[in-house]
Amino acid sequence: MTKTIEVGTMSIEKIAELCYPPCRKACPAGINIQAYIALTSQGKFKEALEVIRKYIPLPAVCGRVCFSPCEDACTRKHVDDSLSIRAIKRLVADYELKMGKYEKPKPLPKKYDEKIAIIGSGPAGLAAAYELLKMGYSATVFEKASKPGGMLRECIPNYRLPKEVLDAEIQYLMDLGLEIKTDAMLGKELTIDGLLNQGYKAVFIAIGAQKSLSLFCDGEDLDSVLHSLEFLKSVNAGEHVELGSRVAVIGGGNVAIDVARTAKRLGSSEVTVIYRRSEEEMPAHHKDVEEAKLERVNFLFLSSPKRFIGKNGKLVSTKCLKMILGPPDETGRRRPMPIEGSEFTVPVDNVILAIGEAPDTSFLPKEVEVTKGSTIIVDPVTLETKMPRVFAGGDVVTGPASVIEAIAAGKKAAVSIDRYLRGLDLKARGKEEIPEKKWVTSEVLLEKKPAQPVPCLASPQRFGNFREVELGFDVEAGVREAHRCLFCGPCTQCLELEDLCESDDVLVDEDRCIACTNCEKVCEYGAIKVEKSVAKVDDALCKSCGTCAVECPALAISMTNFTNEKILASMKEAPTQWGKSEPRVLAFICNWSHDGNIDQLKEHQNTHVIPVKCAGRVDPLHILQAFWVGADGVLIIGCSSSDCHYASGASIAERRAEETRKWLKAVGIASERLQIEKTSAVDKRGLSEILMNYTASLKGIGVSPLQKI
Repeated sequence: MTKTIEVGTMSIEKIAELCYPPCRKACPAGINIQAYIALTSQGKFKEALEVIRKYIPLPAVCGRVCFSPCEDACTRKHVDDSLSIRAIKRLVADYELKMGKYEKPKPLPKKYDEKIAIIGSGPAGLAAAYELLKMGYSATVFEKASKPGGMLRECIPNYRLPKEVLDAEIQYLMDLGLEIKTDAMLGKELTIDGLLNQGYKAVFIAIGAQKSLSLFCDGEDLDSVLHSLEFLKSVNAGEHVELGSRVAVIGGGNVAIDVARTAKRLGSSEVTVIYRRSEEEMPAHHKDVEEAKLERVNFLFLSSPKRFIGKNGKLVSTKCLKMILGPPDETGRRRPMPIEGSEFTVPVDNVILAIGEAPDTSFLPKEVEVTKGSTIIVDPVTLETKMPRVFAGGDVVTGPASVIEAIAAGKKAAVSIDRYLRGLDLKARGKEEIPEKKWVTSEVLLEKKPAQPVPCLASPQRFGNFREVELGFDVEAGVREAHRCLFCGPCTQCLELEDLCESDDVLVDEDRCIACTNCEKVCEYGAIKVEKSVAKVDDALCKSCGTCAVECPALAISMTNFTNEKILASMKEAPTQWGKSEPRVLAFICNWSHDGNIDQLKEHQNTHVIPVKCAGRVDPLHILQAFWVGADGVLIIGCSSSDCHYASGASIAERRAEETRKWLKAVGIASERLQIEKTSAVDKRGLSEILMNYTASLKGIGVSPLQKI
């Protein structure tokens, strides 16, 4: 009796959660990046947005201001350039609004009676509220300002994040059922104890780090010495802020860069960022630093202010010291040390301090313990504070971090709050570390595909206004960029993409396996290996393209979905669908070579289409059988080489076609009757044009000789 081992039976969704590709592993929020990139490559923007919204509440915001650690981890960067993941996210998030296809969501159903209070409407607070709403809770956000958004609204400049974008994202959350109470500042009238007494069963503190740190330097009390957050809040609120022509910004973080670029837009001609370390140690994101340089912001590294000098109460200069880098400090960066006798003076009209931020926790009850730096002390796993039923997360716990890290904290807090309210062990919720896995083992063998440039506002057009600088991809460029993805991680479940990429598993009959290693040689993903004289499949690496099944000379490998039996059965239906006219065509079409526009082929009555997951799945046996059932010609349509979803599926199909033409010639069938073509989902009429041209060429050849038998 033949023994069959099923080695690919794990569900796609389960595999996707067992190990991550590098991009998802690097994302603090764990977004299934590979899934939404795959959907985008097929023009399925609505479905891609649904994937993103499974993980975060603010896709359009993150598409603009996230510092994209996913791109830093992208496998593609070892080939040419990282995939522009953030720009693709923005394209997907903006598409429905730009195209007028926004659909107001229905309020989420309530499953539980408990209410949760969230203090702060920044990214951490909104993320926690979003997750709790999805779980079935009622969540109310309390915001001290007159409009929600926290630091997203108050401090990120409009040239990076237009406020109408933020408004649209918050409105989406409110449409889902989120309640937001503005002008609600914690203090005497609104307290945490009071909220708990009002019936809120848990409180999440997400107030961010909204207080600028002081330098405690002589002359800091001069009127022309400003603090970064207060400065940005005034500008974002539309207040008139007057600066002199010479502005020094002290600091090297992201806020310092925002301040410097804002000062340029307000008309200051000479803006200099003074930073005590070198450019390499700068914590600011390198892309924003480069943009600042384009806007003619100056940088003075290895320098630190010693005092601010005024004349008649007016700031006139900054006395600085040159620095040298010493041993690493607690952050791992080399500690700046002053060089004795290196004082120098920088003439300035204004100084804006951007040396860091800290939370304002003065309103908190004593039960909520804080550190010397005013950050709240929490359990690192559960985010519980020392006060029962009170949780905290985001910058108020970590100090200044990124938007995506704050969102991740909000998600984490929501899980803890849910477990607390359901009486579950909070510590038991912690996931084991999810390992990283990718199929790419040698980047040098991969084809180079230059990144699509992300359009930006020209530098001269940025001054005197706060127009958005990064303009984003158009549809064609975004889809082309998505096609650069190597899909290097495990196969992922992509919502509506299931009609393009049906679940399929690999079966290996170990009694038939002859350990020839053909499967191992043809698999681009390293997903199948011969071990102890039997082929074994790694579920996490297998893409189920079916190429190994075709290459197996012993017929030991088969598929559970795209089986030979299924394909041959579809062929037998062809004669019943062909019309009386000729020529009759049987077309194998890769599902990734189009964006769902396969219906356009219905206008060709004498064409029978068999969708396949990859052109590499087409077996010479299938081609011969197609002619046997009465086809005058066989057409295989795969992806273009630059867009092939399965690495080299298109080239493998070409090689097989050449071999099959020799067999056809041996039985008297002209090689021209078998044709392989390539197209892309970007080309809307690609399929139809290929078919029309092929049909026209067949008419000159006549009917297949097999029809005359």
